[in-house]
Amino acid sequence: MKYTLESDFSKHVKREEQHRVYLLYGSQPYLISLYEKLLVKKALDGSFDSFNLHRFETSELDMQAFYDAVESLPFLSGGRCVTLDLEPDKLDSSTFDELCTVLSDPPQTTCVVVAVKHPPSKKERLAKLVKACDKAGGVIELGARRNSDTLRFLRDRAQKNGCELSSEVGSYLIERCTDDMMTLATELDKVCAYVGSGGISREDVDAVVTAVIQARVYDLSKAISRGSFSRAMELIDQLLYLREPAAKVLTVLAGGFTDLYRGFAARQAGVPAAQAAADLGYAKNRAFVVRNAMSDSGDYSAPQLGQMLDLLARADLRLKSTGANDRVILEQTVTQLFLITGRR
Repeated sequence: MKYTLESDFSKHVKREEQHRVYLLYGSQPYLISLYEKLLVKKALDGSFDSFNLHRFETSELDMQAFYDAVESLPFLSGGRCVTLDLEPDKLDSSTFDELCTVLSDPPQTTCVVVAVKHPPSKKERLAKLVKACDKAGGVIELGARRNSDTLRFLRDRAQKNGCELSSEVGSYLIERCTDDMMTLATELDKVCAYVGSGGISREDVDAVVTAVIQARVYDLSKAISRGSFSRAMELIDQLLYLREPAAKVLTVLAGGFTDLYRGFAARQAGVPAAQAAADLGYAKNRAFVVRNAMSDSGDYSAPQLGQMLDLLARADLRLKSTGANDRVILEQTVTQLFLITGRR
């Protein structure tokens, strides 16, 4: 059975009904780990865990041992649980096929929980795995939550740590860390430890949170739009010090200016941010990107944005096709962006 909504799957986990196999996969390792724990607890009912729980990882997967664990009868209990932290790309074809065969028809007394935190590069493998697990159990893709759900998660976690988190600061935290819940949970815990108790401010987030590259490059694009050349060079220093590849920095920067161009077009057409985000294929919890882009694009003209995108595309080509110094290309590109804006 395929679950399309996390809310439906959550309700199932809380009920007594249980599938023989569960496949948890997607872009949110935090949610995958959370539901894996809940399913293990549900399957074992809190008794004889050490006898009836068997854990396997791809790096040490012995198919005979896995098969024996799945097929064995439970010890002094109504059921047993087998978990597999699976990385499909690391298995050869015959082993992967054998695994799918075992997962397609385990005994009624065993609950197998398969967690895929790194989706395979070949979609065919994921499709085959989904088909095998769907035949005998439940399948759920755990991707990005809606922005409102993520904010609720952050507020609840902050409250448990004795702190208060407003929606505004929570949204800012998401911007600095992306919507990965594992990262958000870790960074929020750091902020709460720093604050101690009471309200959390943007300044607290800036003081403690380790911003992901997208956030740092967003700061770089902000420095460019505001004409702060020294700040832009400082940010380039920070990015390269953190050993971020220049090509990756340029890719993210180009993505930011692409967002600006889309925001500019939406604003010119008079399309609301929420509708523009949906029409342009942004996830619901990424609608703020379009909203910010519509606001920030007021500093540019259409020809300027076009020149910037062309410049970034040519810089990317230079990085990939010449032996020029990466730092030099990055600094030259940012300098030329300043020339296009006329703010220097």
